[in-house]
Amino acid sequence: MKNTPFRKVIRLVGKAIGDFGLIEDGDRVQVALSGGKDSWSLLYALRELQRKAPVRFELAAVTINPGKSVFETDPLVARLAHDRVGCHVIQGNIVQVVDQYLTEGTNPCAFCARLRRGMLYTYAAREGWNKIALGHHLDDFVETLLLNMLFNGTIKGMSPLMKADDQRNIIIRPLVFVTEETTRACARELDAPIVECSCSFDESRIHRRVWVKSMLARIEAEVPGAKSNLLAAMGRVHHRHLLTAWARDLPSEQPERGEQVRGITHR
Repeated sequence: MKNTPFRKVIRLVGKAIGDFGLIEDGDRVQVALSGGKDSWSLLYALRELQRKAPVRFELAAVTINPGKSVFETDPLVARLAHDRVGCHVIQGNIVQVVDQYLTEGTNPCAFCARLRRGMLYTYAAREGWNKIALGHHLDDFVETLLLNMLFNGTIKGMSPLMKADDQRNIIIRPLVFVTEETTRACARELDAPIVECSCSFDESRIHRRVWVKSMLARIEAEVPGAKSNLLAAMGRVHHRHLLTAWARDLPSEQPERGEQVRGITHR
């Protein structure tokens, strides 16, 4: 079978599910469909795996509409209806809330994202969806790690599987092994109707992330595989060689060179 971008996404999403135990028998998985290339790729990869997987799980898309004037959901809903994919659109007033409560120094896109997550969490808990699938890809994982290291002084990234802050929902990120370039190609192959947010704050997206993305592109050009190595590093932490307060109490033995934490591999 031809290794198209979509087939590549399916394979890597399946690997992530197996490596990290992201989906189990009987799960009800809610995919946060923003209308962008990443969430479209994730939704259709999970839909394909649902047909073939040895475990049975439910799947549906949920879209947050932050305001009628900035987000058009009709193309999205029409495509899902045509493909018989369950979908629910949650109408919100996020733009108005951001306008009213945004404080100086707070990034509006980050504020909006927190509000969206809150609405997703509330809906999932109320409707009995026990897992929420987010479309963060490999580049997001690595960029977040570097952003936290460079600007916050902490080694902190994303997790493929974690309990949400509300302690009620389980967050999964099955695109952990998939690059942004691959999701872009996949969305084109799927002919997905990309729905972009056109709010007035769109131009003020986090410039630090744009800078880190550009820096990583330059590094990757000189060191092929650098982003995959950075992702692998998130699972190969040698605490004894860090400043963690309890590191001195750890055994002196360290993993042999090349030993990797389950699920994180160099590609």
